[in-house]
Amino acid sequence: MNPSENKPPRIALVFFRWFCHPDFLEEIEGDLTERFHEYSGKYGLKKAKWIFVKEVLHLFRPSIVGNIYHLTNKNSTIMSLQNKRLILILVAVPTLLLIPLMAMQFSTGVDWKILDFVIMGVLLLGTGLLCEFVLRKVKSTKGRIIFCGIVLLAFLLVWAELAVGIFGTPFAGS
Repeated sequence: MNPSENKPPRIALVFFRWFCHPDFLEEIEGDLTERFHEYSGKYGLKKAKWIFVKEVLHLFRPSIVGNIYHLTNKNSTIMSLQNKRLILILVAVPTLLLIPLMAMQFSTGVDWKILDFVIMGVLLLGTGLLCEFVLRKVKSTKGRIIFCGIVLLAFLLVWAELAVGIFGTPFAGS
């Protein structure tokens, strides 16, 4: 076995280093790594990695995180706002998809298949992420409004074409 392969899962280790209070980091990480090597010899590398991830997730608790101010940097106001917008987009898409799902329970007029939900989810998520990209990259308010308007217009045209076929393409709905 290559010694470089016998390392704990990187993503779990990065997550642990992010949330662990700096006063406890070195000691706990050393213990976790030591136990990972012990488990890899005892159970094999694949199972040891799963155990490591499980142990990291079990450590994500207030006593280890401690004072949460070390998780944010001092100049994170803008980043925080951007992340809140991104989270809002990620929550809004499934919430909007609940509308036709609920309508299907009460009406025979709404008959969506799983592919319809997937396509609409991709359209909504793509539109939201494109608008977020515009908001992050374009500095002027006028430019933001214009580009987001173009993105929203494109979304509405694609949606209308898929629903009723306003242009008569092969993707037109019936």
